Amino acid sequence: MNQNRVDHVRVGISMEKEIIKDKNLIFNDVKKNIKELNNGLIVHTTISNWIRQSFDKHKQVVQDEKVVLVDLNLPRNECPIDELECEGKIYPFSKTRLTVNKNHSDYAFITYIFDGGKKEFVLEPLVEECIEILKKDEEFAAIKKRKWPEGFTNEWDKKIFEE
Repeated sequence: MNQNRVDHVRVGISMEKEIIKDKNLIFNDVKKNIKELNNGLIVHTTISNWIRQSFDKHKQVVQDEKVVLVDLNLPRNECPIDELECEGKIYPFSKTRLTVNKNHSDYAFITYIFDGGKKEFVLEPLVEECIEILKKDEEFAAIKKRKWPEGFTNEWDKKIFEE
């Protein structure tokens, strides 16, 4: 088989990531809702749901791309790259990108881009951080004292907020 050696080929793995740039937006939403708590609710679950709803409202999806330079041996006149194996994972081919240097129009390079999937934001650390903030919050303490004078009735809430 005829081989075509191509040096310094740019290979990229593109991944969508969910991020939150300002956690305070979520904390502020929870603080606004805190007045709605009543003693019929499981507090931890209610706060987790508020955080999830607020995150869905404020999240941003960004494209993260990791690019490496590699040398390739390609069969002549074919583009056989259907997937990339890198660091023990296999990524399907997504697209090629041709980049032309605007200062030197005779210089261009191709990047083969592979789909790295979507990385979803893990909410649990954000929920834990919000709970820790609420434990120190005077308004939350006042609501808790007014609506649960004997302490929380739900065992999970007791464990989280009263220990």
